[in-house]
Amino acid sequence: MTRQPGVRLPASVLRDIVAHARRTAPEECCGLLLGSAGNTGSTGSPLDVEDADVQVEGSVPARNLRRSPTRYLVDPADHFAAIRTARQQGRAVIGAYHSHPAGPPDASATDEREASDTDFLYVIVSVATGAAKVFRPSAGGLREMLLTIGPDA
Repeated sequence: MTRQPGVRLPASVLRDIVAHARRTAPEECCGLLLGSAGNTGSTGSPLDVEDADVQVEGSVPARNLRRSPTRYLVDPADHFAAIRTARQQGRAVIGAYHSHPAGPPDASATDEREASDTDFLYVIVSVATGAAKVFRPSAGGLREMLLTIGPDA
């Protein structure tokens, strides 16, 4: 049996994301995830290897240009700033997060349509419960990955 790759998210990072989500409710919040993987692939991306475990090491809040309770668009200026921050720390931007202010952290049809970068993780948090799920694009849409909330580093 093949082991499913997983994502490790420190509890402090999840707390930061949930706090961001609650501050921006009833609109969706969004931000970027910084981290690394167990190994890197030919492009140097931490997510280029399908069976790599991924360690999220931080999050960077971003402005939601859509200002909507059901949609988000990360401000490109915030994305570029997160890339610079990650490089300075010897990390990479490995994904994005957003909130579902009125529902569970399940991927919506819109999330499925708009998530296209296979080298990116997508974390969704529920404002109501603080629960989180992580997804990665695959041929059939978004595939949920094993998420482990761990101790802070």
